[in-house]
Amino acid sequence: MKVTKLGAIVASAVFVFAACSTTGATTAPSTGASAGAGTQPEVCKNKKGTSSTEIHVYSSLPRQGTNTEQTNTLVEQIKNILDGQKIGNHTIKYFDLDDSSAANNGDWDGTVEQANANKAAADPDAMVYIGTYNSGAAKLSIPILNQACLVMISPANTYPGLTKAVEGVTQPGEPATYYPAGYRNYARPIATDDVQGSAGAEWAKTQGKTKAYVLDDTQVYGAGLAKAWALHANKIGLTVVSPNKTSEGFDAKATDYSALAQKIKASGADVIYIGSITGQNTGKLWKDLRAVMPDITIMSGDGVFEKSWYDGAGAAANGTYLSFGGIGPDQLTGAGKEWFDKYKTDHAGNQPATYTAYGNAAATAALAALQKAGTNDRWEVLKNVMATKDLPTVLGTLTLDPNGDAIGGVITGYQVETSWPPAFKLVLPVKE
Repeated sequence: MKVTKLGAIVASAVFVFAACSTTGATTAPSTGASAGAGTQPEVCKNKKGTSSTEIHVYSSLPRQGTNTEQTNTLVEQIKNILDGQKIGNHTIKYFDLDDSSAANNGDWDGTVEQANANKAAADPDAMVYIGTYNSGAAKLSIPILNQACLVMISPANTYPGLTKAVEGVTQPGEPATYYPAGYRNYARPIATDDVQGSAGAEWAKTQGKTKAYVLDDTQVYGAGLAKAWALHANKIGLTVVSPNKTSEGFDAKATDYSALAQKIKASGADVIYIGSITGQNTGKLWKDLRAVMPDITIMSGDGVFEKSWYDGAGAAANGTYLSFGGIGPDQLTGAGKEWFDKYKTDHAGNQPATYTAYGNAAATAALAALQKAGTNDRWEVLKNVMATKDLPTVLGTLTLDPNGDAIGGVITGYQVETSWPPAFKLVLPVKE
């Protein structure tokens, strides 16, 4: 479906990209994991909280390293919306957990994330878990929370395999492997990377690009996004010249990428697509690519849509095209525009990071579910989250499908010109 007017889409809050993947998405739940929340599973029985006065909500996000520009704003939104709210005789108490570690250079750490999930699962008064920021972390925490009947809402996970199978992108057994108790307990308001990847490939084609070299940081998010981009590029006539016509992993611990840059130059590529998060040595990668190919077109996704990435890459980042798997905060309309303007007023003119509005929406969905449940019972809260329908948020009206994915949304395209933040360019079309 081709989109030409952003305002019309957002103002009407009609999300048009549900099931618009061109990468072979399987939207029905995989065997062994029922979609949504139907019959009460055994693990969800007797999950009423023990406190007569408190309901606990946890978030788990990387609170150090390159992601703090994003996560500081996410935590602020979650706290503002949830902390201290009354649910009957209970008051919501919010806990901000860090899933990063200094040992991992401030990026998310799987051991820490599992400990966070176990901590929340073991707290009988925990009713909602908001996180994670990284899709790889979600793969570890969803199964823990699934066996504890604790609903998880992510403002930022975009790897499709967490909720659906996409041929050529996701791994065998996904997503059922993440739901050992046989039901769904995970939701997200953000679009998945099969949609973002295909939209990005379409964007490259409209720019007249013909040969693409695709790279990824080998992490769940980066590899999934890059593979989705390459898969769609092959389908629409772009020649993918990286090995096996798909994405090639780069070594995030390398000290020099000059040889890789020379290989890409020799391939004849006129566009490089990179799937990565900021903390995977992206500053050095961009610099070395630009040193060898100063005029090459570089595209990437929302994993590097951060000032910390721009600060690391410096002038080498200029000219880069970035997609965001949702609507950028500067493009919100209606209630979203009012929120955006107030945010800037309250933050000395600084605009929110890209995922901030999605943190707001995740917290809004959590609060609405808690209010509808009206009790401190995990199953009742979980059912109401998974049944979210026509919920007003700063993004527009949020409805979840049976897999826990937002129905629709938009993909927006930006370009870094000569400074941060990047300039909005267009709503990226996604074709059925």
